[in-house]
Amino acid sequence: MDSEGNMIIPIIGYVIALLSPILGLIYGSILFFFKKDVELYRKHGRFIIYFAIAVFIASLIVAFAMGWLK
Repeated sequence: MDSEGNMIIPIIGYVIALLSPILGLIYGSILFFFKKDVELYRKHGRFIIYFAIAVFIASLIVAFAMGWLK
C-alpha cells in the first residue's frame, strides 16, 4: 500500500486548494516535487496546482465583478 499511495492525501489537497488557493498551491507543489516515488501523488499534485490556480483566478474575477477590488 505504501508504494501505491493513499487516496485521502490528494482529497485533502483539493479541499485545501478550494478553501485557500495559496495553501493549495504549496500542498500541490509538495506532492508533485517531493513525493516522486508515488505516481498517484505526482499526478494529483499537478492537478491540485492547476485547481488552486483556477480557484484563485475565479475568486479574483468574482472580487472584481462585485466591486471589492478596484
